[in-house]
Amino acid sequence: MLLTSETTSRAEFEHRSGWVMKPEGACKGDVCIPLPDELKGDTVNARALAEAMGLPLAEEPDFGLLAIGPETVGSRALTSAQAPELELPDVNGNLFKLSSLRGQKIIVYAWAPY
Repeated sequence: MLLTSETTSRAEFEHRSGWVMKPEGACKGDVCIPLPDELKGDTVNARALAEAMGLPLAEEPDFGLLAIGPETVGSRALTSAQAPELELPDVNGNLFKLSSLRGQKIIVYAWAPY
């Protein structure tokens, strides 16, 4: 989940991550992670939420971007090999969703000149 601010709405977090905020905490399927009261409002702090849930967090301060990763096993391995939703413009500017390739084997190659 890519964010352009350290805070996000509860609804946006739920929609984009698949986690649902309930009184008992953040829940997905049969799993619920207890959360402190300050993370149960309509707006949540992404950094505090990632820490409380044990989710990986990557930050690019020069561009003001934060990325919360999917749930992991002991913060070392993904729980599945299913890629998260990724939507980027193609070379013609049309939006392309990675999920359109679901069921096929793919390689995601990323390159940067720096």
